[in-house]
Amino acid sequence: MAGWKANKEQTEMKEIRLGIVGAGFMGQLHAQSASGLETAQLAAIVDMNAQLGSDVAGRYGATHYRDIDAALAADAADAYIVVLPDTLHRDVTVRLLEAGKPVLVEKPMAHALDDAKAMARAEKSGGRLMVGQILRFDPRYNQAAQAVRNGEIGEPLHGSSGRFTNSELGLRMNGGSSVCFYLGVHDVDALQWISGQNVTRVFSRQVSKQMPKLGVQSEDAYFTTCEMTSGMVGQLYFGWTLPKGIPTGLWARTEVIGTEGVIDLDVRDSGLRMLASGGWSLPDGVHWPEVNGRIMGDLYEEQRHFVQAVREDLTFLVPTPDALRNVAVNDAILRSVKSGQPEDVENWDI
Repeated sequence: MAGWKANKEQTEMKEIRLGIVGAGFMGQLHAQSASGLETAQLAAIVDMNAQLGSDVAGRYGATHYRDIDAALAADAADAYIVVLPDTLHRDVTVRLLEAGKPVLVEKPMAHALDDAKAMARAEKSGGRLMVGQILRFDPRYNQAAQAVRNGEIGEPLHGSSGRFTNSELGLRMNGGSSVCFYLGVHDVDALQWISGQNVTRVFSRQVSKQMPKLGVQSEDAYFTTCEMTSGMVGQLYFGWTLPKGIPTGLWARTEVIGTEGVIDLDVRDSGLRMLASGGWSLPDGVHWPEVNGRIMGDLYEEQRHFVQAVREDLTFLVPTPDALRNVAVNDAILRSVKSGQPEDVENWDI
């Protein structure tokens, strides 16, 4: 079935009806953000939890559906945003794509390369797919990538990218996702996208102390040395290890050193620091801050681009091969930890 595509009159007049699949923490953020889009209407919330789904749908004047089949049968939406746990992305996304629907799926694309490839194959014969690598809509990361493309730092020699968040996130995930996929995929994408080079081989180690002691079947952190194309080398690191009470929930940096310059992204805060209730906090002012009752920032820009690209048949800013590449690197990291040896990144072409 051909994907949804607006004709000229629809492009000028019609709001795209959006459906959001998953009404959890991130699903509710997406719903609040989508409700403020000028060129889209939040029309459907899809969630198996009837109470949760109905509550979120009612909040925004949308209709709740228990599953994708019911939403598709009712022609509930023109395009969908999938915000499920990454281990559940494949089946729902493939079903929507095969029905000809454009899909924005939250990062990571999938939890395994085989699943990601199945989604990419479905895109070739159905709707259009965009993976929500949110840092591509962050002005700081975007400017860094553009500077490298423009040759401003010369040839990249080596680089690193990583982030840590607090242990409370690991407890909340409770083994439902890997640090590699839930958190580290941001830096796997950032290092390759900004440098313009692919990770080809990895040697990885993990730390697994804190989460197991807390009864959570999860690792704490990963550290990886990378071989990259054009002779570049890199490092990746990520974990949910920051102690409770630390003022920031995100401790992130990205660096690329070139023959003629340096990229240095320090995003441990967004410039706003608050002392209240006896402690410091560093509120988010970039990714999804609430401004005058609306979600703004990177998440809003990601959604806005998705809707515009669907309405006007434009190219998505996150190419599917890049998202496949990220999953392939994460797969290699996990294999390296298991084998204790360097591992090649598998071919992600389909």
